[in-house]
Amino acid sequence: MNEIVDKSKSLGRADLHIHTTASDGLPTPQQVLDDVARRGNLDVIAITDHDTLDASLWAFEQRDEYPFDIVPGMEITSAGGHVLAWWIHEPIPGGLPLEETVAAIHAQGGIAVLAHPFEFVLVAPSAARYFHKPHLIRDAGVDAIEVYNAGVLTPGANRYARRIATDLKMPVVGNSDGHILEVIGQGVTCFRGRSAAELRHAIETGRTVAAGSHYPLKMYLKLGISLPYRVLRYLLASKMTR
Repeated sequence: MNEIVDKSKSLGRADLHIHTTASDGLPTPQQVLDDVARRGNLDVIAITDHDTLDASLWAFEQRDEYPFDIVPGMEITSAGGHVLAWWIHEPIPGGLPLEETVAAIHAQGGIAVLAHPFEFVLVAPSAARYFHKPHLIRDAGVDAIEVYNAGVLTPGANRYARRIATDLKMPVVGNSDGHILEVIGQGVTCFRGRSAAELRHAIETGRTVAAGSHYPLKMYLKLGISLPYRVLRYLLASKMTR
């Protein structure tokens, strides 16, 4: 598991943790697609807004218009942490136990990934639980662990996630967790191939490499300044959809 891919061979690059105005991101879904196309450095992406699938499904419908693959997904706020659900087509409610969230993803034929599991700034209760009992991640049926999140604030969070994934012999992924265009692609999952199907196979067989670089300081400042606006807009949108 987690075989290190030969760096001399051409590798695909995927960023499957991106947010838009559908939740607490700054760019619209259209802006995300156009920016990724302009830069041309990613082969597969997924828009994974918090607890909503609408923007991701819209993006998936545009897949024939862009030179990269698009995976439908969302980031679910489960009772056991944030879960990235990829290759799903129906929304999954938040607040469920981790095991039930994972089961709901699998029922749709999707892949369940535990996002930033040791980012105490965002998921302190579950991070503490997995710090003391990491086997709970595997026992819940999680398919892979996000061991590189380019935006984490907790020192050592990525390093410890990677260590736990190695101990548990679980596949690994890396992502940007991008809420602004400038950081999309800062964290990536590298894999043999270029397509979403090849990426999925690589995850399922544990043949991925998680890599990237942390956001520059100015990007953290931009995120911090925009945080009140982004959270307020997200909360208002959430109330309107209830």
